[in-house]
Amino acid sequence: MSLWLIIPIRGLASGKSRLADILSPLERKQFNTACLDRALDAFSQTQGTPARSIVVSPEDDALAHAGARGAVALREHSVGNLNGALLQASDLARQKGAARLLILAADLPLISAQALTALINSSDPAGVQIIVDKTGSGTNALLLPVSAAQQFYFGENSLSKHRAVFTELGYRTTIWRDDSLAFDIDTPEDLGCWLELKLS
Repeated sequence: MSLWLIIPIRGLASGKSRLADILSPLERKQFNTACLDRALDAFSQTQGTPARSIVVSPEDDALAHAGARGAVALREHSVGNLNGALLQASDLARQKGAARLLILAADLPLISAQALTALINSSDPAGVQIIVDKTGSGTNALLLPVSAAQQFYFGENSLSKHRAVFTELGYRTTIWRDDSLAFDIDTPEDLGCWLELKLS
């Protein structure tokens, strides 16, 4: 069953603007690039190829980097509309023959092939898995049949919104908890926690 990865990213230089007070523009670009590479590497290790990966972004730097990594680079049509960008990428994956989609946030510095393998191997291919974030109310990833990619609600309280919409569509929906997939970087405090983990 063909599984495709989708990673939406604002841009390598422009992403994570909330960290601008503590990271220089170069440091932000390096951080965003490292997170994107880590996600692409983790998926590639589980699937044996980067070719079934789509990076959707409005920015040239992210698209160029994705292409250089062997992923499909998709220019976002509706800039600033994350959920619209995911629908756009899902449509492309569907056209390319995807049966399932793994949608990952671009800011997961602890992601690993082991975490993705456990998720994929334990999931119901016909169901939807919502990967919860560190707050317990957000969504850091989705694993779902391509037929379920009809609406997305990434943003505030997205977990409950995703669970409601996929259940209403008739899909068995489960919540997946994994520390390495739950930890995302949104604030300077998050970055500090990650740096402490790196040093420990």
